[in-house]
Parts: sequence; C-alpha cells; structure tokens
Amino acid sequence: MILPTVLGFNLVFGKGKILHFGQEAFAIVAAYSVWVAVVRYQIPFGIGLGLGLGLVVLVALLLAWLSFRLEADGFGVMSIALHLVFLAVVLNWQSVTRGSLGIPKIPRWELFQSLEAYTLLCILVVIVWVVFILWLDRGKFGRNLSALAEHPWHAQSLGINRKRIHTIAFIIAALGALTSNVLLPPYIHILTPNDYGFPAMILFVMIVVSGGPGRVWGVIAATFILMFLKEGIRFVALPPDMIGPVRLMLFGIILFVAVWWRRDSIFPQERKI
Repeated sequence: MILPTVLGFNLVFGKGKILHFGQEAFAIVAAYSVWVAVVRYQIPFGIGLGLGLGLVVLVALLLAWLSFRLEADGFGVMSIALHLVFLAVVLNWQSVTRGSLGIPKIPRWELFQSLEAYTLLCILVVIVWVVFILWLDRGKFGRNLSALAEHPWHAQSLGINRKRIHTIAFIIAALGALTSNVLLPPYIHILTPNDYGFPAMILFVMIVVSGGPGRVWGVIAATFILMFLKEGIRFVALPPDMIGPVRLMLFGIILFVAVWWRRDSIFPQERKI
C-alpha cells in the first residue's frame, strides 16, 4: 500500500532529480488530517478526505515554492526539516493527535469490512494509480520533467515552464501520499506516528535508488522486493532484539551498493555543448 507514495516520490526525486526528502511530510498531513477528523471528531469521511486533500495540496505548493527559492542542497535540508516539524506537532499536540499513543479503531468502509474485500479494494486502487503514473511518465509531462532534470536551461529555452511542471510533480507526489494513507490505517486499524519517522523516508530513497531513479517498473519491483525483505526478517530465527539491527544493517548495505552502482545516473552531469 506504500506504492502510491513511493511512485509519487519517484516522480519528484527520481525523474525530476529534485533533492526532495519531505515525502513523509505529505504522509503525516494526509493521515492525521483525515483520520483525526473522522475518528476523533466524528466528521463524515467525505469531508475528512476533502480536508486532507486541501492540506496536502497546500504543503505541496509550499515545498514547490521553497524549491524555486533555495539551492538544491538547501531545499533538501529544508524538506527534511519540514517533515520533522510535522512529526513534532503530531507527537506534542496530544489533545488532538494523542501523541505517541496513536489513533486506534480506524474504521473500514461498510462494503469492505472483511480483510479479503478490503485487500481487493487496495489492489484495485494501486493498479489505477500505477496506470496513471505510467500514463504521465510516457506522456508530454514525463518528457518535460526529464528535460528539466537533464538540462534545465535548454528545456526552459524551448518553452517548458519549470515552475508549472515541478509544482504539478509535487502535487502528484502529495496525492500519492494521500492515497496510501487513506488506505493503510483502516487496513491495520490504527494510526501511529512510529510509521512516519525519518527511517521511513530512508526506505523510500532506497527503493527509488535501487529500482532506478525515474524508472516506474524498476521502482515497483524494488518496492515488492524490499518490503518482502523487510517483513520476511520477522520469520528468521533471530532474537527479537536483533531483528531491528539486522534489518538496519541489511538495508544500509543495499542502499550503499545501489548508490555506488548508480552513482553516474542518480544525478547526471549537465550536458555540454
């Protein structure tokens, strides 16, 4: 169910070559705005979803605005800071978010109460999102985004509007996070801030780098493989206190190898004339 989030992040970080590490900022805003409204304040789901949509679009516009006014590395740091600010708000605004306790009893929709029916719904939504991303990737928008990533000055001289293309990319990334975080909490019946820490952002970076930045099918395959490894470690005969360190070391090695292997393609040098 993280696939919409990862594919949205791949559009900005992978295909657009924008040093954006704030994808979890979208996720936090999406999850808590929707499910705090629905569970804590008994607001109808449709209104809560509209609230979440409006807020993630505002965050996307804020990040896009910052990306136009900061250098690449400065924006990367700022996107991390924004993520950590939202996480701090969630942890400390206990009267609304319940802090580290999270929000339990996240409901499923009436027609999808059983695990099988809800899983089928999630699969269908993810398939629709994948088709949408493939359509964008192979269309004019994808070509314009790639051109801006490879040589922004030449692309803009051909009439490609950088601000418009990058703003759309950030909004799509935000919508991917909203999709994942509308589907996942009802599946596990709880929303907890532990799922939105910086390690989750590192996982997204690792998936995109391993699958090939900007490559939709590669990122999809990397998502399945790495999530299988992440959850499969639970079934290895290891002491409980060793599972976390082993997972951290394994993922660190994978990320190091992936970055080393793709060091020339992650952020390519500008073409020279």
